[in-house]
Amino acid sequence: MKKNFFALTLAILISSCANPQSYESDLRIGDGKYLYEMGISYLNSGNNAMAIKYLEEALKSYDKPEVYNALALAYQFAGEFAKAGDIFRLGIDKYPDYPELLTNYGILLASQKKFDEAIKYFEKAINNPTYSGKDKAYYNLGIVYLQLGKEDLFLYNLEKALMFNKNFVNAYIALGDYYLDKYNVVHSKEMLKKAREYYSKALNYVINDPLVYFRLGKVYHELGDDELAKYYLEKALRSAENNTILKEEIRKYLLEILDKPKSKINLNEEIKSLQALLKIKTVMKTLY
Repeated sequence: MKKNFFALTLAILISSCANPQSYESDLRIGDGKYLYEMGISYLNSGNNAMAIKYLEEALKSYDKPEVYNALALAYQFAGEFAKAGDIFRLGIDKYPDYPELLTNYGILLASQKKFDEAIKYFEKAINNPTYSGKDKAYYNLGIVYLQLGKEDLFLYNLEKALMFNKNFVNAYIALGDYYLDKYNVVHSKEMLKKAREYYSKALNYVINDPLVYFRLGKVYHELGDDELAKYYLEKALRSAENNTILKEEIRKYLLEILDKPKSKINLNEEIKSLQALLKIKTVMKTLY
């Protein structure tokens, strides 16, 4: 089963409380570490252009792996993927065991569907005994395997990610999505129960997430519990706030619930009952 990438977790580990000043004034300071922190401040605020300026300048006097990592991410967020790849490779050439560089470069490669290369970088990051972010590498490695149709390896790596970080919301959601997708193929109630389990776990670590509520609403509807389905769909609607596209999607689904269409499971059960009844009637006719 192939699926588009879920939201990948980028290993940005840094933040700054530096006060923005003029770029020219900062350059006169000549402090590479300070310029790096300013670049991070801009990166975290979404100003990729200014982040690139500061981080490029920081690299001249503060040649550290975290600067390459942040600069490559700034280029990636700005949509300059070729430049981001160049910076990642420069950083990895100098600091071949720096796990954040390895993980984030793997994510970039995976987004370009260079899956075999991405796997190598994720595995190298995972094999670093000092890496505290192994959950991110395992998660993204699992997502790559799902793209390749290797569902057993997807499940293995997602569970490993959760072993390293039980609060990893993206992993719970990815597993919930996987089992909900499986249900749409095999129409097994067990798949729905698995999806419900993982979505419910995700809700232990997030507050008012409309997408998780929406998914749970779908699961409960397919399980035949429309009261709980309505409950979660209404919560999804309230928490969607200004996301008009999502709100409209939830409203449409909620209207389907109000019309009480039968779930695939209920339809399958009815078909089986009818088939059994027909067999009984056939036997009775034969006896007569």
